[in-house]
Amino acid sequence: MDIRSGDIHNTSRVIEGKILDLLVEVTSTQNKKQWAIGPLLPAKLDHISNTNNICLEWLNKQPPRSVLYISFGTTTSFSDREINELAKGLEQSKHRFIWVLRDADRGDIFTGEVRKVELPQGFEERVKEVGLVVREWAP
Repeated sequence: MDIRSGDIHNTSRVIEGKILDLLVEVTSTQNKKQWAIGPLLPAKLDHISNTNNICLEWLNKQPPRSVLYISFGTTTSFSDREINELAKGLEQSKHRFIWVLRDADRGDIFTGEVRKVELPQGFEERVKEVGLVVREWAP
């Protein structure tokens, strides 16, 4: 027996209005509500501070204004081929970078599929002097 009246989402209509509309449409026959009440900050910031420290420590070792920050947010997905092309371009450029590549943002939310982003073999080791790949939230 399903006794819930709907779902609460940690987002806002401004940020993800189209997705929320789709959720309303998908659940319309179940008479379920969809509430967007965010974005909310996490109750505990412990899990963020470690990544924060890694990023900031790495940035502090770089010359000022020399690092390219790459992040496509949580609504853009790339194919493996596109990820590999981006990786190849970054490696060949030899430019300093932080690349936020979050696994949690990949996959199909309706089937529960989570797709792990695979970088070219040895990429992170080869670029460790000029690049940092972050797979969590980054400052």
